[in-house]
Amino acid sequence: MESIPKFVLIGRVLMTFATLIYGVLPPFVDLTETHVFHPEWTPHSRLHMVWLLGTNSAIAVLALYFLWLHKANSAFGVRLAGILGLCVFGGFWLSASTISLYGGALSDKGGVPPILGMDANILIFSLALLVLLAGWFLARARSA
Repeated sequence: MESIPKFVLIGRVLMTFATLIYGVLPPFVDLTETHVFHPEWTPHSRLHMVWLLGTNSAIAVLALYFLWLHKANSAFGVRLAGILGLCVFGGFWLSASTISLYGGALSDKGGVPPILGMDANILIFSLALLVLLAGWFLARARSA
């Protein structure tokens, strides 16, 4: 069995936590009346939301595979898991920073309430991105 230094293991666990936030948490929040089943959403908008959820969840599964099971080159696996996470979080930040261009909003009335006075999406995805980066920093220390 492969011996993994403690700080590398901690890094992979942190990356796993951040990956679960973008791959598992959103379906629980978004397959509800405030998103996919919102009565005012058009059927095509629902298709795009379910597509996004499926894509992000599939990316998370792939990232977790490379993070934990890709034994041929664990450094590559860690690097790819980090890049995939940055792609997902980057997509969120791109959409959040350009909402004025397409009439978007961070949340809707009746959606997830603010946490500590901050929009829940901004708070959770900011923390998850920091966890991913911290974990990536620790996990990449091993180049085997």
